[in-house]
Amino acid sequence: MKGLNPVSEKRTTNNSHASTGKFVDIAEYVDINGIKQFLYHTGDFAENQVILHLHGGPGNAFSNKAYLLKNWNSHFTMVYWDQRGAGKTALKNPTSVPTFDNLLKDINEIILYLKKKYNKDKIGIFAHSWGTIIGSIYANQHPEHLAFYIGVGQVVAPIENEVVTYHETIRRLKEIDDQDAINMLEKMGAYPGERAGEFSHKMGIVRQLQKKIGMISINPQKNVEAIKQSPLFHPDDLNTKKVCAHLLPSLFEEMFPYSLYHYPLTYQIPVYYILGEDDWQVPSVLGVDYFNKISAPDKELILIKEAKHTPMLEKPDEFLKAMRKVVGC
Repeated sequence: MKGLNPVSEKRTTNNSHASTGKFVDIAEYVDINGIKQFLYHTGDFAENQVILHLHGGPGNAFSNKAYLLKNWNSHFTMVYWDQRGAGKTALKNPTSVPTFDNLLKDINEIILYLKKKYNKDKIGIFAHSWGTIIGSIYANQHPEHLAFYIGVGQVVAPIENEVVTYHETIRRLKEIDDQDAINMLEKMGAYPGERAGEFSHKMGIVRQLQKKIGMISINPQKNVEAIKQSPLFHPDDLNTKKVCAHLLPSLFEEMFPYSLYHYPLTYQIPVYYILGEDDWQVPSVLGVDYFNKISAPDKELILIKEAKHTPMLEKPDEFLKAMRKVVGC
C-alpha cells in the first residue's frame, strides 16, 4: 500500500471484503459525477456502521492522515474522500473546479455507491470544519440516505465566525497588553472585509497572532510530516498545494457569504456535534448556539475539554468515546 500512485488505480485489498464481513482496507478511484475521485475505506468489520468523512479546508484532504484514527477501525467502517479540488482527486483532475453544486452532487453519488457496496440502507456522515458546510446542507436536503450527521469544528457562518474570533483575539491581546499586535490588527481595517480574497489575506495575519497567544494550533510542517508517514503517501502528494491554489479561489468566494441559518432548522435525521471546547478557529460558541436552535429526531452536543479545532487528534480517547456514544456502538 505504501506509495500508492495517485495516477494509478491500485487497491490495497480486494473489493470482496466489503461483502464478506472481513476487514476493509481499500484505496480506489471511483467514477463520481463525471470524474475519477479518490476514496480510502478502512475498518476491521465491513458490517459495522459505514461513515463518509468530509474533510476540512477547503482543500485539506484527510485520507493521508486516516492512519492516525486507526483505533476507530474496530467500531466503524470509515470512508475518507479526497474532495474535488483536494488531495489525490485534485492531482488526478487538475482542471476540475469545485463548487457547492458539484460537491453536493459528488456526495450524493458517493453515498449511493457506498449504500450499494456495503449493502446498507443508510450511511453516516462525519464532517469537519469546511466539510460541515457541505455536510450540513446535504444532511438537510437528503435525509433519506443518512443514518446521522456528526459535525466537528462546525461552521455556522464564515463571516460571523471571523467577527467573533477577531474580537476574542483583541480581548486576549489587551489582557496581555500586546499593543503592537493590537495595532497590527487595527491597521488591517474592517475585518473580515467584503470579499473572500481580502478576507483570506487578513485571516492569515489574525491566525498568526492567534497561534502566537495559544488560541489555535496550526503547524503546517507537522501536518506534512504526518502525511509523509501515511501508508497512502506518494511524493506527488506534496504537489497538491500548488494544484489547489488554482482550483479553490472561486469556492472561497462562494463560501464567504454562506450561513447555515439560510437552511431549515429542522433536520429529519439525528444530529450530533462533537466540538473542541476551546476552538477559536471555528468558535465552538457559535456551534453551540446554533445547535440549541435546531430540532432533530435525536440530537446531542458533546464538548471535548482542553481541545481546539481538531479534537479527534488532540484528545483521541475522549473523542472516540464520544463517537461511540452517539453512533451507538
